[in-house]
Amino acid sequence: MKYKTNNEKMLQAVLLDENLMQIGNYTPDDVGNIGNIFQAIESDNYVISVVAQIIKRTNDGATDATLWKEIKNYLFNNV
Repeated sequence: MKYKTNNEKMLQAVLLDENLMQIGNYTPDDVGNIGNIFQAIESDNYVISVVAQIIKRTNDGATDATLWKEIKNYLFNNV
């Protein structure tokens, strides 16, 4: 069994939400193929990447204002 950090457990729990999978157009297999939170951040799927960024940056202690500014910039530049 592969060791998972708390961030990776949280990422998997959030990404396996059925509604989010529909919105993000990904499958449980896609979630299972993510090796770690850094791979999720680099994902081509914007929903997976943003969720991973939110979890990681929250864990790093980013303020809400900083976090949402970063996410807004990421989405503006990539979507």
